[in-house]
Amino acid sequence: MTSKRLNIAILLAAVIIAFFSCDRDRRDFNVATAGSTSLKSKQLAAIIPEGFESQIGDDALVLVSQWTDEIVLAEAANDVGLTDLPEVAAKLDEARRMILASAYEQFYLLPNTSVDSSEVWAYYQEHSEEFVRSNDEVLLDHIMFSDTAFKDSVVMLLDSLGFEELAERFGLGQEGYSIGSTEYLSKKQIHASIARKAFALAEGEMAGPIKTEFGYHFIRLVDFAPKGSLREFSEVSLSIRDFISEQKFQELYSSVLDSLRSVKAVTIDTNAVKEALAKHEK
Repeated sequence: MTSKRLNIAILLAAVIIAFFSCDRDRRDFNVATAGSTSLKSKQLAAIIPEGFESQIGDDALVLVSQWTDEIVLAEAANDVGLTDLPEVAAKLDEARRMILASAYEQFYLLPNTSVDSSEVWAYYQEHSEEFVRSNDEVLLDHIMFSDTAFKDSVVMLLDSLGFEELAERFGLGQEGYSIGSTEYLSKKQIHASIARKAFALAEGEMAGPIKTEFGYHFIRLVDFAPKGSLREFSEVSLSIRDFISEQKFQELYSSVLDSLRSVKAVTIDTNAVKEALAKHEK
């Protein structure tokens, strides 16, 4: 009986620990403190470059340390009254103005400029002349090495391994990198030495090593698109979406600004501006 009670107690303790561990994951807790300011777990992402949250390891500690340095310096500046200096106060006002204006665009205007897929497709069909190629273009797979030894290894395996295997084995290490086929390029958009080989290849054919000032290159022709051919929708859909979104944003931006200028009673005295600048020059 005692053994059973002990097992139950242990089980309950484990459940409680697990519960509070999960609860901690959900709570916003302190990760650093400097002066009178604390950095919360949910704020941590704000000091890490966008897109790198899942990739930064020990570097995150450096960023947090920089944050604490900035906090103590900022608080020290406040303690000695630097915020009262006209030039400092002006810069603080300017920073606040810019941040708030940007926030209005990000959180109020941009959410109202979404683009539907049907709009993108309609634009592609109605403006097909915009997507006709003005030059011959190629779609390439590409591996580059700066080290001669790696280049020689690829040469030995060129006939026995597929390009994907070569890219996987040699293209992602310290000595090389691989570029998948992501966009069509004209001769003017490619290094001249590579272009001479690329535009002479048959589809699926490989070439290399091609030496340039950047290293040794191996390429494979994925596709050749002649001048005058129409770009596939998949090639241009993202750029069309960006274009339509930008148009919508500019229209909304102008409309909202016109309305706000009226509501906020904006006036600009041109003569006064010129007089102020003239006095400043003197």
